[in-house]
Amino acid sequence: MKMTVSRQMIAIMSVMALGILAMSTLWPMIPLYLTSIGVTPEIVGLMLSVYMVGMVIGEGFWGWVADKRGTKLPLKVGTFIAGLTVFCFVLTQNVSLIFTIFFFWGLLQSALFGPCRGYIGTNAPVLRKATFMAIITMIMAASRSIGALPSGFLADNLGFHAVFFVSCGISLLAGIVVLAGWRQAQPPKIQIINDKVPNPSDSVERMSYRYFAIQCVVTALQSWTRGTMLGFLPLLATQVIGVSATKVGVLFTISGIAAMLTSIPMGMLADRIGKKTLMTLGLVISGAAMAGMAFSPNYAWLVVFVLTSGVGVATFSPAALGMISDSVPAERQSTAMGIYGAFGENIGIIAGASAGGFIWKALGHQYAFLMGTLATALGTIICFALVKDKAATKL
Repeated sequence: MKMTVSRQMIAIMSVMALGILAMSTLWPMIPLYLTSIGVTPEIVGLMLSVYMVGMVIGEGFWGWVADKRGTKLPLKVGTFIAGLTVFCFVLTQNVSLIFTIFFFWGLLQSALFGPCRGYIGTNAPVLRKATFMAIITMIMAASRSIGALPSGFLADNLGFHAVFFVSCGISLLAGIVVLAGWRQAQPPKIQIINDKVPNPSDSVERMSYRYFAIQCVVTALQSWTRGTMLGFLPLLATQVIGVSATKVGVLFTISGIAAMLTSIPMGMLADRIGKKTLMTLGLVISGAAMAGMAFSPNYAWLVVFVLTSGVGVATFSPAALGMISDSVPAERQSTAMGIYGAFGENIGIIAGASAGGFIWKALGHQYAFLMGTLATALGTIICFALVKDKAATKL
């Protein structure tokens, strides 16, 4: 398979990497920062959920904007303006204002994901959908690893505000890449010489909304585990296991490295043996990882199950994204990816983060993580019973 990669494709990959890097530098320290200024665990969960509500509203909208007006505009919003929103965190400790900042951060940050995934989905060869989507998963995982590693060191040695400044700076750098990489509003497609098989998304007049909705439900249940980890893995590590903020950053780095190293092999495997099979396997691995975290007696075991969680993401995500891309026409790829991110990934993260805080307070940390296992078990049943590999069937 040969591929001529345009300047815009390189820019898209770079912007995606820098955008995730900015987020991952900040996310592991957000719960620790909020608790340091007196915010309780249940309010932390609600704040993270408000961020994801902004993502839910924004992802579908920015995907639609990318399909109608081109990719450049949403990427400028997701870099320059989102970066300036992060800077607002250092200006206040008022709880109501922090809720507002979280909402607008999510609304603006979401401008990156649908357009970037949609561009890849439009230009990926039909027999390599999951493999190409695995590239996005790998980029995201690599950026999360690189960003999470220094975040704890920065917080321990320079304070939490330094983490916000670094995250803001990386977002602004991503915006500069956007300006340098685009000379027109809509980048041209990659020219791919591949399997000589026509892309079914070119001929699908209407997407199958039923299967699309089922896949969103399954992804929401898998993403529940991510919401729990983002909100409460830092608290589990520091308050229960008793390690420093630096080691919290190491945990997120380990998860990202595991996902990075296994994403492309899992994507290739999904293309070979079936996307549904890999989605189901990913759900099982993610659920097992959450149960392991719930009962980890020390930091070493926590590392093992965080690594397992990264493998679960790498197994599930490329296959799920490939199925979504298969099910929609080329001219709706960004819109579909945005809606999928909003009502699949983000709804699950909201549920995991918001419910986790209340469960932690009422029943203890173990039950907060075991709810993730229960969610993935339900997702496995739905995936096995209802998801079909040929999701592009007309209504």
